[in-house]
Amino acid sequence: MKTIIMAGGSGTRLWPLSRTELPKQFIKLMDMDKSFFQKTLEICLLMGEAKDIFIVTGERYISIVQQQIKDLGKTLPTEQILIEPAAKNTLPAIYFAVRTIMDKDNDVCVVLASDHVVEQPQKLADVVLSTTELANKGLVCFGILPTEPETGYGYIKTGEPVLNGFKIEKFKEKPDYETACTYVKNGYFWNSGMFMFHTALFDEAVKKHNPAVYEAFQEQSTDEKFKKTPSVSIDYGLIEKMEDVYCVPLDIGWSDLGGFAAFYERYKDKKDDRGNIYFNNEIILEGSNNLVYSQGSKTVAVIGMSDVVVIEQKDALLICHRNDLNKVKDVAEQIKQRGDD
Repeated sequence: MKTIIMAGGSGTRLWPLSRTELPKQFIKLMDMDKSFFQKTLEICLLMGEAKDIFIVTGERYISIVQQQIKDLGKTLPTEQILIEPAAKNTLPAIYFAVRTIMDKDNDVCVVLASDHVVEQPQKLADVVLSTTELANKGLVCFGILPTEPETGYGYIKTGEPVLNGFKIEKFKEKPDYETACTYVKNGYFWNSGMFMFHTALFDEAVKKHNPAVYEAFQEQSTDEKFKKTPSVSIDYGLIEKMEDVYCVPLDIGWSDLGGFAAFYERYKDKKDDRGNIYFNNEIILEGSNNLVYSQGSKTVAVIGMSDVVVIEQKDALLICHRNDLNKVKDVAEQIKQRGDD
């Protein structure tokens, strides 16, 4: 079995913790001894050897990837670190790895994001290893048992059981809160963005359902492949068009930690009696449900405010109401547009 790690994203919803030059997958939060990427690499090593791991990333991150692999005391063949000339979303990125693997052999592959939280990595590895037979039948999505009505995830409606999973009846887009409550009540799963399939099956599916991507990857050079391929997600560009798609449930303490709203669930054990979350010696007076995360040397105090997120870094400060956290990525984009490193 081969593993594919997606490590090219920019993580703008976690600015200023996540930056263009050092995005989310490569950072360590205060309670982490390794980066998200390094923890993902360790999960892959629970399922196979280094020779079976393929990493897809951008050119600007190649030195970070190499250094973080080295810091783990591991080595990976250079040809297994695949560099995208341009970011063209998840389908071309995954197909890039699949075609590289197929140059030598056909095999079952599992695709993991490099920036997710997995509290029970061995359990994930065990489930993946037990899903090989199902992955030879079709494309497998790993579904997460919801802990609450979440509007930031897509949902999966499942049907009849097949081996250790279920046939997928329908994919549901990110819902509003009331619809999310209905989905959770009706036993839907979150779509985790982790996938498993056989390379030959994946290749045929791309050829059938997204010929534009397939034709682009017939080019000889990687630059031409990415120049000609459309930018499209694996969900829209492939999975939602396929018939043989399955869901395997996971209960592994998973979160994509895609924005600061997820910190309230991730760090719920740190909440004080007023629902405030803080990590060092921050001071919160007469306020509730605040999140204060400070990595600088200054003392941070919040007085008389509630539902506020404060993220303090040496060179940046974010102060945001919880209801406006979806706009953090817009701040990151404005900073990028004005060329501010």
